Amino acid sequence: MKPHIPVLLREAVEGLQVAPGKRFIDATYGGGGHAREIERLGGKVLGIDTDPDTGAIQGNFRDIVSIAKEHGFDTANGILFDLGVSSHQLDTPERGFSYRFPDAPLDLRLNQSEGMTAAEYLKGVSEEELYETLASFSEEEHSRAIAAAIVRARRVSPIQTTGDLLHIVGHQAAPQIFQGLRIAINGELNALKEGLAGAKALLVPGGRLAVISFHSLEDRIVKQFMRSDAWKLITKKPIVAGEAEKKENIRARSAKLRIAQKL
Repeated sequence: MKPHIPVLLREAVEGLQVAPGKRFIDATYGGGGHAREIERLGGKVLGIDTDPDTGAIQGNFRDIVSIAKEHGFDTANGILFDLGVSSHQLDTPERGFSYRFPDAPLDLRLNQSEGMTAAEYLKGVSEEELYETLASFSEEEHSRAIAAAIVRARRVSPIQTTGDLLHIVGHQAAPQIFQGLRIAINGELNALKEGLAGAKALLVPGGRLAVISFHSLEDRIVKQFMRSDAWKLITKKPIVAGEAEKKENIRARSAKLRIAQKL
C-alpha cells in the first residue's frame, strides 16, 4: 500500500486525549497513520476498515459494536472516524475513484468484494432515481441535466470507465458527480449514522469521539449527532487544517474535525 498522509494528525490525537493504557478504535484505519501515532503514545488500538487492502480488521464501521466486542473491545476511551477516500484508493487505478485514470473501470466500491459497481448502477438506474441520487449526494446544481445526459449517453454505448463518465459530465462537475455516486454505491451516509450510534454505545463516560469529514453532507450528520444531550462539545466550531498542511496534503483542504466527549 502506498503511504497515506493522515489529515489533522496532531489535532485528532490530542483531541482524543491519548495516554498509555487507554483503548482506542480507529474505525477508518486506511494507511494507519492515526493509529500508529496513538500507539506511539502508548494507547492500544483496534483498527477497522471496510477496505480489505488496509491490513486492518475488515468490516464496515456501521458494525463497529459487534466488530469491537468480537476483538475484546467491549468499551473504548476514544474512537476516531476519518471519513472519505484514502490516498491509496485514489491512487489505485482499478478502484475507479479518480478520473485521473480515464481507462480505469468505473467501480467506486470501498470494498470490491461486495455490492454493485458504479458502472452496473448506471446501466440500470432510472433517470429519475439517478437525478435524486445526484441531487442528494453530489450537491451539484445541474444534477437533472447531468442525469439526463448520462441516460442519453448509455443508449449509445455502456458507461464502463471513469473516462466514459468524465466525457459526459465534464471536468467541472466531475468531483461532485463521482462523490455522489460513491456515496450512493457504498451507502455511506446511513453507515455513518449507524457507526456514530455504535461509537456512542462503546465509549466509556468521559470518552471522546473525533470525526474528520470532507464534505457538508457528512459534517452535517456529525454536527447534529454531537449536539444531543449525550455529549459535551469539545469543538464549538470544526478544526480545519493550517495553510502548511493544506499545501502538503490536498485532502486536508476540505477536512473538518469535530470532537465531543460522552457525558
